[in-house]
Amino acid sequence: MRGPTIKTHTDIESARRQFFEHGRMPSPSVSNVIAQSWLRCADRLDPDARPPIEITEWKTLEHRRDLHAELRRAALPELDALAELLRGSESLVLLADTEGLILDTVGNTDFLDKTARIALQPGAIWSEAQRGTNAIGTTLAEERAVEVLGREHFLECNEILNCHAAPILNTRGEICAVMDVSSNSRLNNLHALGMVRMAIRIVEHRLTYTVPADCRVLRLHQQAQLLGSYREGVLILRDEHIVGANRTAVQLLHTHWQELLDTPLEQWLETGGDPRASIARTLDGRQLHTARQCTPSPKPRPRAPAINDGFIDDPSTSVQLEQAVAVLNAGIAVLVCGETGTGKEVFARRLHARSHRRSGPFVAINCAALPETLIESELFGYTDGAFTGARRKGALGRIREADGGVLFLDEIGDMPLALQARLLRVLQDRTVIPLGCGTPVTVDFDLICATNRRLEPLSAAGRFRKDLYYRIQGYNVRLSALRERHDRIAFILSLFEHLDTSNRQLSPQTLQYLAAHPWPGNLRQLTNALRTLIALTPPGSTIEVETLPDDLLGDSSDCMAFPPLLGGDLRALNRAAIERALEMANGSVSKAARQLGVHRSTLYRRLRDPAGNKPHCQ
Repeated sequence: MRGPTIKTHTDIESARRQFFEHGRMPSPSVSNVIAQSWLRCADRLDPDARPPIEITEWKTLEHRRDLHAELRRAALPELDALAELLRGSESLVLLADTEGLILDTVGNTDFLDKTARIALQPGAIWSEAQRGTNAIGTTLAEERAVEVLGREHFLECNEILNCHAAPILNTRGEICAVMDVSSNSRLNNLHALGMVRMAIRIVEHRLTYTVPADCRVLRLHQQAQLLGSYREGVLILRDEHIVGANRTAVQLLHTHWQELLDTPLEQWLETGGDPRASIARTLDGRQLHTARQCTPSPKPRPRAPAINDGFIDDPSTSVQLEQAVAVLNAGIAVLVCGETGTGKEVFARRLHARSHRRSGPFVAINCAALPETLIESELFGYTDGAFTGARRKGALGRIREADGGVLFLDEIGDMPLALQARLLRVLQDRTVIPLGCGTPVTVDFDLICATNRRLEPLSAAGRFRKDLYYRIQGYNVRLSALRERHDRIAFILSLFEHLDTSNRQLSPQTLQYLAAHPWPGNLRQLTNALRTLIALTPPGSTIEVETLPDDLLGDSSDCMAFPPLLGGDLRALNRAAIERALEMANGSVSKAARQLGVHRSTLYRRLRDPAGNKPHCQ
């Protein structure tokens, strides 16, 4: 964080004049990191130029994402969590690979629209060579955390941004990605880089979950209660030699990766001859608590899709899913409606996976995130030379990329009226005419649309074409908001059990507060909140009300609307919720199952006593 060393607008303007007009080094008006970056960029870039917007083709981007699948599984939850913390501000959270290619962005969609004009979006490359001084590219060049504020960017077109980035390191100490928070340059977020660094510590800890079969894991920290948390040090051992470590372990041992890797463990820690000892001493006499894992760490479950498994398996939603499959297989469009965070894209991906198009591509487009200046070329493609900045070989366009599969138009209600007419023509004729080309190209795809807006009033007000509305609403799916669910307690418990892998428990009072919270961000917000609680709580402990952040405590004053829960472990809490549901359903298992959003057999399984007897019910 910059703290008191933040430079004023006058400082930066003075530095730019010294450097760009007089050829003098700008220090100390800007940091040495910025000055060195400007020097590297001066030989190959014009600070007044606006580079052409070049976005990697979707199939190539998907391939790069597949190559970084493990990294993305570890990082995407933290991108979501950071975006939630920055909700309401003009900010984006980004993940980029080692070439500066943006893999993922999460955050404010209005700000995403603005930044798309300078290509701050998935598929764009933000290396220093292509985009000048910027937090992602300069982090890669300097191999350390970097802030680039406003006009510290080499290219003047990027001065709308304040960017804060840091490298993500793998267990060999090598940079494997960059995480970045980019905000409107009018904002002065002193804590952004600190938040990025904390998120990266969690990501790097997750990267230690998967180790080769012939390796073992040694966990260490000065405080025993932090073993098992993201704040612990982790050493990966093969034949008692250190072949990997996380950043915390390197810091605890007061060394560097180059000195640590491939050396014997005994060169760094003394265990008194007992490799299973829970206390070890460093060579300079400091005491560390340790825990040895004798089997390879379990591979983390795929986070993004699995989080929503319980939601998709809700009985009413499962019925809608099966019906939607039948409709989509008949070539009829499906419209998914629901508030932000209710899982519309997850539903769409499940629908694609179960449809007859499952072997074809699933191409998702966020209509709210594309600026009007780009959405036409992005959707319909273009030929060589169709416009200034166009790729030499042109581009297929997202609709043609969906040929043979499913096209998913998210936030369809935000599509500009002029493009609605072109989309309607595509849906009617099943042909696309790329920009700069007069020849129609035949396309074959099924269509799923999603929106968090009510399209019928928009249509009546003339802001959404009626003919397009009738075309896309072949079958409507409405996903309930979390506050509308009658089975919130059972749902929160199921989600918590899925996310926690270290035997933590929710206290009855904590569960009451969570169930009473309105959750305006729905499943996405709940998931991030539970992840945060898990990260802040040692394994095997109980999460008490005191752990909850103030915003949850403040909005949950109506928690007494939920009957008091019985004390006990998580399994007992499940039984308590089921028993109350049975009581409200007059003993009917079928009715109680519908109330809780679980299958009837689950109730029998949860309430069966050790002797295998079923509960007394009708």
